[in-house]
Amino acid sequence: MISLAYANVPAGLQATPPSPMVSLMPLFIIFIIFYFLLIRPQQKKMKQHKKMLESLTKGDKILTSSGFYAVVVSVGDKSVEIKLAENLKVKILKSAVSEIIRNGSGEIVSTPIKQEEIKE
Repeated sequence: MISLAYANVPAGLQATPPSPMVSLMPLFIIFIIFYFLLIRPQQKKMKQHKKMLESLTKGDKILTSSGFYAVVVSVGDKSVEIKLAENLKVKILKSAVSEIIRNGSGEIVSTPIKQEEIKE
């Protein structure tokens, strides 16, 4: 039935199907938007967190992802030993460290990382 409808249209007025590039263009645009709004900022944040974990040293005051304030006693390859209280030491994964506290007033100060340090 549809082929009959096309048969009645003069040859010069028939619509040509769009090229594959035009039909895939919205998909490319959505991918570019996702990259700049979601993927790239997350990668940048992961690089900053990795750089912060590499800069951990003995004596740093930290905030863990579970909300504990602690002092770093020793640093290993994948783990950190922290002191939560006077006679309480705990070994945690480095990835559980969310922030390094730099000043003595207890405020959380994000470790400033320069753009040059991120680029490798």
